Amino acid sequence: EKMGTLVRNFLTSGYFTRSHYLLFEEPLIRLRDYIKEHGDLEDKLTAKAIKYLENQIAKFKPDRTSTIGVRAIEAILNYVGAHREELLRARVFRFEPTERQKELYQECDYKFKPGQWVDETDFYSEDEIPLDGVVLYLECTLVKLDALPPEERKETYNCVKQLFEETGLLEELVGWDLFFGRQRDVVADTLNRPLVFTLRVRLNPDATFTITGRWFDDGQFLYPHYEFILKRAAKKAQAKIKFHMIY
Repeated sequence: EKMGTLVRNFLTSGYFTRSHYLLFEEPLIRLRDYIKEHGDLEDKLTAKAIKYLENQIAKFKPDRTSTIGVRAIEAILNYVGAHREELLRARVFRFEPTERQKELYQECDYKFKPGQWVDETDFYSEDEIPLDGVVLYLECTLVKLDALPPEERKETYNCVKQLFEETGLLEELVGWDLFFGRQRDVVADTLNRPLVFTLRVRLNPDATFTITGRWFDDGQFLYPHYEFILKRAAKKAQAKIKFHMIY
């Protein structure tokens, strides 16, 4: 029942920017419609959720991804957490694979039936991950290196620099800078650019929830930085977190 509060505490831990983009709008539309038909609008939790849902849906544009605030996230997810059993029975968040996903599944001889358990670590590409059960799908951004406290900034910088050195990436990047006549701290520059990850809150078939994030790190060697940031954000939110490498 406090799942929304947990997610809000995670996102407001000081390790992420304030702009969170909503990548999948249909769950909120379905939830709004369900509450209007079946919800007790006199209930405070329900009234709060429907207010934020209406405000959020009003922002939807066909040519633009909308942002969503942490207060809306908290209210919506707290409602879903409190009513998870009935939402599951009503199949509010039951989604078929997209046409593109059907093609991908056919290519690798994978069969997916909506309503089954989804383990995101089974999927190499994010495009393959089923949307079935997804309540909230966000794109979030880490704060820049320079926004971290000095001790944390130094620690994560040194971890990434060490990996850059071990893999030969540092020498390669410095070499390119010398070739083009540039002089910069390549590690700091890398960690000060926007680093994004996606976050999905999923209602499972047993009425539990899974919160899963993912980032693409193909040859960038930023795993130590993401791990450092996400662990500290989870600690502040009093949430457990674990990491998986997808090969």
